[in-house]
Amino acid sequence: MGTLAGLLKMILSLLLASAGVDAPAPVAVSETRREATILLDRQVVLFTQDGRESNLAHVSTGRPGHRTPEGVFSVQYRRRAPISSRYLVRMPYWICIVPTGEIGFHQAPGAGDLRRLGEPVSHGCIRLGATTARWAYRWLTDGSRVEIRR
Repeated sequence: MGTLAGLLKMILSLLLASAGVDAPAPVAVSETRREATILLDRQVVLFTQDGRESNLAHVSTGRPGHRTPEGVFSVQYRRRAPISSRYLVRMPYWICIVPTGEIGFHQAPGAGDLRRLGEPVSHGCIRLGATTARWAYRWLTDGSRVEIRR
C-alpha cells in the first residue's frame, strides 16, 4: 500500500472512531501482475501473470545499428493502429514502452516480416505475429512491467 493510501486509511479510521463508528474491516485487494520479458539472444517474449507463464512467442527486435534497448520499462499507452512518424508505416496493436513513444510492441508490418519472426530485423521495436500482437494488446495493461535483456 502506498504512503498516501496508508495515510488516507489512517485518517478515515480516526474520523470514524471519533464519530463512534467502527472502522470497516480491511478488504484484501488482489492486484494481478502482468509482465513481458523479451530475451534478445533468443528472439522470444515471455508473458507472465503473477509469475506464471501466460504466453510465449517469437519476436523480431532491432537489427544492428537499430538495437532494441535493454532495461526495465513499463507500458505507457496503447493505440490500435497508429502510423510511425519516422518510418511512415502502420503499426497495428501498438504498445508503447518508453515515454518518448519511440519503442514498443507492434504487429510485424507485412507477410515477409512475419516470416522473419525470430530474427533481429526491426528498427528497434519488438515485432510480434498477428495473433500474438492482438492478444498482447488486450492482455497487457498500462503500467505493466516490460523487461528487455540478453
